[in-house]
Amino acid sequence: MKRTSAFSALMLTLGAIQAQGLHESIGVDGKYVREVIIQDKIYTLPKKLNFTLESTPPAYSLTGIPTPFRPQGVAMPTVTPFADRQVPDTKGYLDFCLGSWLDGNLSAGYRFVNTERTVAGAFIQANTSLLWKPEISELTSDIHRRLADGRVGVYASHRFDGKGTLDGTVLYGLSGFNYYGYSALQDLIWLPAGTKADVPTQTVNEVRGDFGWHSTRNRHGFSYDAGLDVSYLGYRSLYLPSPSGGVVSPDGRYSGLTRLRGDRETGLRLNASARKQWSGGSELGADLRTTLMLYTKTEDESGEQVSPDNYGAVGLTPYYRFSRGLLNIRVGADIDLILNAGPAGDRYPAFRIAPDVRLDWRKGGVGLYLNVLGGTELRTLAWMRSLDWYTMPCTGTTNPVYSPLDAALGANFGPYGGFSAGASFRYKVTRGMPEGGWYMAYLNYGGSQMPGISFPGGAWPSPESFTPGGKGLNIHGMSVEAHAAYTLGRILEIKASGTYQPQSGRTGYFNGYDRPRWTASLSALVRPVSQLSIEVGYEYRGVRNIYSSWDWISDTKSDLPVVDDTERDSPLSSLRLPDLTLLNARAGWQFTPKIGIFIQAANLLNRHDAILPLTPTSGISVTGGVNLLF
Repeated sequence: MKRTSAFSALMLTLGAIQAQGLHESIGVDGKYVREVIIQDKIYTLPKKLNFTLESTPPAYSLTGIPTPFRPQGVAMPTVTPFADRQVPDTKGYLDFCLGSWLDGNLSAGYRFVNTERTVAGAFIQANTSLLWKPEISELTSDIHRRLADGRVGVYASHRFDGKGTLDGTVLYGLSGFNYYGYSALQDLIWLPAGTKADVPTQTVNEVRGDFGWHSTRNRHGFSYDAGLDVSYLGYRSLYLPSPSGGVVSPDGRYSGLTRLRGDRETGLRLNASARKQWSGGSELGADLRTTLMLYTKTEDESGEQVSPDNYGAVGLTPYYRFSRGLLNIRVGADIDLILNAGPAGDRYPAFRIAPDVRLDWRKGGVGLYLNVLGGTELRTLAWMRSLDWYTMPCTGTTNPVYSPLDAALGANFGPYGGFSAGASFRYKVTRGMPEGGWYMAYLNYGGSQMPGISFPGGAWPSPESFTPGGKGLNIHGMSVEAHAAYTLGRILEIKASGTYQPQSGRTGYFNGYDRPRWTASLSALVRPVSQLSIEVGYEYRGVRNIYSSWDWISDTKSDLPVVDDTERDSPLSSLRLPDLTLLNARAGWQFTPKIGIFIQAANLLNRHDAILPLTPTSGISVTGGVNLLF
């Protein structure tokens, strides 16, 4: 396939990713709730999952992840009781742990004002992993994985009696890490003895402010909300394999990369909603979403622009809702208009419409639900980062990800004598899903051979999401999910969940770039005495394949399995990834209800499986710490 511009050459240098992972969802009635897929979650200790009778549909949003705290997406085995952002309802809290590889976590917060009408406080979350040393090559024998990620913020809310509530959160995040999988092996033959790799590093700045007004329903049944969300995300550097070969610095360190300025993204979002409720259980409402995405202009060495153009979106969701007795029905539609989106040189307006229908019925300990949903997700740099910590720090296309159908039929039961369970069947159609997973591998090997991956004829991975004209991957498939839990007072808690999601090229239910067919989790918590708690958790992701477009520089095809796809200019290939099997454990002793200590271990089986291609992972990590409430 012939490339005609420097931008095309840039977009071919795609990349290796760290990961996606375990499903985690948060339900908020009346709002879409995104399925968070962050693979680092597989390294954390078991979480306490709350199974309810209500459904938790996947989210579609033009405004980002609707959680009170930003998902951290940390590519390391950091463990902490508050890693799931379940902050205790006390005036202050402190949780700290540190251990092997200098894996550490600090979570702290304090409410300066905590009255019936006014709440104000601050919080901090920090994670580190500094000493683990991957065994990659002689060039990287002295290289450690370095990662430090932190966020600090303030929040406040005030309720005006009879009128509504005004709230706001301001957050600043700073992340620093290295691309520890980089070994520059492609030039090993000619390097002088004693040469070491100059491993590239990255800094990411994040600023976000969320402000909203939520009115009280008046005597006529009318209420409304309005919100402003301002965000900034900026990468310091964009690294690409150097077309002219590498250089050795005077101190004997080698770099085979060209360094450009990374993308900087600013988002302005104004949202509003209004609803009218009648005494008979009917409600009529609409949600309005407006988004403007702005990008700092970035050019490559030839002066050609590599950053996306500014673009915007307007979304409207009108709906009718009826609630009476055991039945709750909501019928609506998502209508989105995206302007100036798409790949460079081919920006276009896009009109998208999807259903927004939800029905649930509950009686006692039984709940049934049916969701027929869909929607549009803007392909922003922040969203790509939420999918993958090591994502390419450049947005080659802003083609939106569209789901015309995301349906779920399910049931939940319990609790009956401490036992609860549920199951669901889902079917989802996705258009334009990004293909990722190769950035760190591509930094490492450029267009040369990668160990364990053979490309006769000179093929290299080039997910089309970052190539000119790239539209992403169109997939459709089903998901069968089940969960169960048993609680025996404070003595015993057992939780289990699993999914079956067949994957084969364009057939599949997107559940991460590694597209596992099977996922499972099992956790058990026992308290032999009131002060002692012991928790064990098992996580599994099996039959994993990564699917990518490939570009060829000759007519000889790679021996990778090629998936036939006539809609594409380049073949779609699959690469089998190892199954992930992890065993975690934690033991804690609570001296008082507010003071405790703990020790915990992640990856007790000491597995070193790569999460994604050529992205090495550490083995067992043991940390200990203290938690305080005050």
